[in-house]
This record gives sequence, C-alpha cells and structure tokens, in this order.
Amino acid sequence: MKKSLIVIAALILAMSVAGCGKKTENTNTTPQQTAQADASGAYENGSATETLDGQDYSKNVDMAAVEGTEAKSDTKADSYSGEVSNNDISIEEAKLINYDDSDVVVVSFEFTNKTDSDQSFSGVYDVVAEQNGSSLAPATVIGVDGVELLTLSQNIAPGETITVQKAYKLDSKSSPLEITVQPFSSDDESFVTKTFNF
Repeated sequence: MKKSLIVIAALILAMSVAGCGKKTENTNTTPQQTAQADASGAYENGSATETLDGQDYSKNVDMAAVEGTEAKSDTKADSYSGEVSNNDISIEEAKLINYDDSDVVVVSFEFTNKTDSDQSFSGVYDVVAEQNGSSLAPATVIGVDGVELLTLSQNIAPGETITVQKAYKLDSKSSPLEITVQPFSSDDESFVTKTFNF
C-alpha cells in the first residue's frame, strides 16, 4: 500500500513539474514581414522608422512590373508635382490590382529630400485617398512584384530622391480616386493632388 502511494505521489509530482515548463510562441516570421509591420505602424503613427535593417527597399519598386490596370489622369502637372513642406513631391502612377480578392490601387510618389537632415516620406507627409467624398483605408500588400511599401518609412539623405508606394482598397472602380499629399504640420498648408480614373 505504501509502495502504491509513493508511486502515485511520484507520478503527480512528475506531472506537475512537466506542467511548469515555459510555453514558446511560434515566431516564424520573415525579416520582410517584421519590417512590413514596423513600417505600417510607423506610417499610422506619423513617425519614421529610423532604420529598416540597413536595406534599400527602393530597389524593389518597379511600377512597370506591377501586373494590373494603369489608371488614367488628366490632372495638370503643376497640381500633382511641386514643393510641399520644403521637399519636392510628385504623385506619379496608380495601378489597379487584384489582391486577396479585393480591388486595390497602388500609387507611387517621387520624394526628394531638400532639407539638411535625413527624412522619410511617412515621417513628414500624410496621404489622403478619397472616393465619393470618403477616405479610403490603407491596404497592406506583400509579395507582389514591383510593390514595396516599406519605402514609405525609408530614410533618405539630404539631396536624395526615392520612389515610394502606398496602397488602398478601392470602394469602386467606376468612381474617381483623388490622392492628396500634405504635411502633418498644421502650420503648413502646401499640398499636391492628383485624380485618377479606372
């Protein structure tokens, strides 16, 4: 009887010790997924990520490689290109793609840093995308040839130019899309704007 109680007590003790082990979470994320999450958060918070693991993500941007329908625009160049908050900004192209069974538009911007310190596009500018008077929410696009949203938070040195991209889920393919780039600073009323049609 004593032997049985000892064996049972030993089993209970062994099971309780095994249950105290530390659980581990599955963290099998790629460096790009981690950086993508960092960049999205940086954009939403209106601040730039200081470094993006030392990589130049602008090398992955190629609107010609993006498979989709190119949007048309008859907006005059002096409306969508110019100086905004001491830097040169131009709203370039827009392409409609199908991503996760949704209509998503990828928009490219050219950003030239004319200040005397490193800057990122998302650290200085707010991009507003509107259809039918309603703002569109940004979309996360990963793994599409020619698209690299991490460029939004990539710092560039004074005098450098970078092409950055932003994506939005469309409400309708039949409604015009108006893109406006404006500084976060409420004291600065400069902006550029461009309307695209699909």
